[in-house]
Amino acid sequence: MIREKYTKEKEKFKTYKEVFDEPTMRTIHKLTNEGHIEYVMGPISTGKEANVFLAKNSDDEFIAVKIFRTETSSFENMLKYIKGDRRFENIKPRKKDIVFTWCKKEFKNLEKAYNAGVDAPRPIISRDNILLLEFIGEGEIPAPTAKKNPPKDPKKWLTKILNMIKALYQKESLIHGDLSEYNILNFAEKPILIDIGQGVLKDHPAALELLKKDIENILNWFKRLGLKDIPEANKVYKEITGKKEDG
Repeated sequence: MIREKYTKEKEKFKTYKEVFDEPTMRTIHKLTNEGHIEYVMGPISTGKEANVFLAKNSDDEFIAVKIFRTETSSFENMLKYIKGDRRFENIKPRKKDIVFTWCKKEFKNLEKAYNAGVDAPRPIISRDNILLLEFIGEGEIPAPTAKKNPPKDPKKWLTKILNMIKALYQKESLIHGDLSEYNILNFAEKPILIDIGQGVLKDHPAALELLKKDIENILNWFKRLGLKDIPEANKVYKEITGKKEDG
């Protein structure tokens, strides 16, 4: 039965051959054998490094399957976020090792977000280049990004997102590192942080620079939405870190 499912999935997604290569299909087969995946249903999104698919697990629950591409990812970009992260020392600079580490890194960062009480998809398991996540959506319909569906109450959202940045930093020593309206889902008017693989700990050499960038990106987005009385970036930075902006 499992072999039959494996063959059907392989045929179904042969048009995604750069995603579903043989090693990836073997990993999916193992995850199916372990009950983590019952079957893959269809694509949700395509990003710079990964494709996300809707699936069901053995309990008939929707999950998200994030597959990091092992041949077409931005390896040099990935490596600059991995180097300097004490959790992933001595990584070999081979494509496969970089992608597998990135996948594991996103899993661990999502665990930290969960521990900090930040709204983000709950990580289920990381295996090679595949990350299984809680599916964020209604029925089979995935939640849109905040870019596609901006908040109805921008003031409330700004407060919420700045509190998320603060909670990640103060409770789990983590910085998202690429925060914008493209990496936030709008789920029933609730912001959900996603795509946190590049996230770094606050002792990373680029940590404070990335934190400043996250703050500026968010404040500038809400300015574009027309929100008034937006706080100054340096004041937000100081409130989060206890430091002046010059570090």
